[in-house]
Amino acid sequence: MRNLVWILLVVLGVTALVMVVGLVALRVGRELNDRRRETKHAEVRQVILTALMGEPGEASRARTGLRNRTGPAWSEVEDQAFAMIPKVKGDSHDALVSLLLSKGASARAAAYTRSRSQVRRARGAHRLGALAQGDALPVLFGLLHDKAFLVRRMAVRALGRVGNPLAVPSLLDALTDDPRLTRDVLAAVGRLGPAASPMLRCELLRSLSEPVDNRRAALTAVGLGLLGDVSAAPLLTVALEDRDQPGLAVAAAEALGAIGAPEAVGPLLRAMRDQDPELRTAAAKALGSVGDVRAANRLAESLRDRHHLTSRAVAGALLRLGDPGRQALRASPSPYAAEALAVHAVRQGA
Repeated sequence: MRNLVWILLVVLGVTALVMVVGLVALRVGRELNDRRRETKHAEVRQVILTALMGEPGEASRARTGLRNRTGPAWSEVEDQAFAMIPKVKGDSHDALVSLLLSKGASARAAAYTRSRSQVRRARGAHRLGALAQGDALPVLFGLLHDKAFLVRRMAVRALGRVGNPLAVPSLLDALTDDPRLTRDVLAAVGRLGPAASPMLRCELLRSLSEPVDNRRAALTAVGLGLLGDVSAAPLLTVALEDRDQPGLAVAAAEALGAIGAPEAVGPLLRAMRDQDPELRTAAAKALGSVGDVRAANRLAESLRDRHHLTSRAVAGALLRLGDPGRQALRASPSPYAAEALAVHAVRQGA
């Protein structure tokens, strides 16, 4: 019996030793593979950088060498090139995109979007956005209705990178279907820039005449403010009077403030008398952003608003009006006026 116990102990000891040795060997093997991979990545990265920013002769040779790669060797280049696209600008960016397009990267990215894997579909959308080719729009529009949120989100971002304002209605459709995409849609609109303004104005006009979705209308107004579209001020002023679509008037007030439209002072002051405290607060902040001192006296009257957030917003707006606003604050018995002046004094002394 004692011999059997010893035999079992020896077997267990040998087994444990073998497992330890195996784990060490596995770890060492992984570290060696990681080092080889990092070395390979560094070599490929250096060749790409040489092709983009090297002297004319060495750059030409590097580009030729990259184009001659096929199979896994090219896949390594393609992966790193897509990772580098957001980090390079100007001629280097254009040269990198040209290299990828010459090797059929656009077709492979489109093929990824047809994969059963949502990760690969998302990768395809990302790459189509990075390449920013107009012919990718139909594919990306289709991905906005993908069953996976990750893919829809990546498609929204990609449309912002492609930079075609024709994407605006589809982006708003995506928001209507899924409010979780709000930030991404706004970011995409911001990337589209002023070119998106005409489409947004058309969308807001349609929302005012034929209300469809409150979120869509409000986001359209926010987008116009984000782009600083001065020509949209009259339309936003109309939207400020809308009470049939919850949230639209608030969004219009915020947009008018972001634009700094002086012609909106009157409508914004009228909004200060609305029953909705959220609208009154947004209107007060907008008046502060517009910076028209004619609003000082009317704003001071609202320091006694029954809604404390509105009173605080009014006090902050008065501060932004300069001396006339500070005079109105000093003359007011409101605790929010005293609070705003104290904050101002601290900031001035900092």
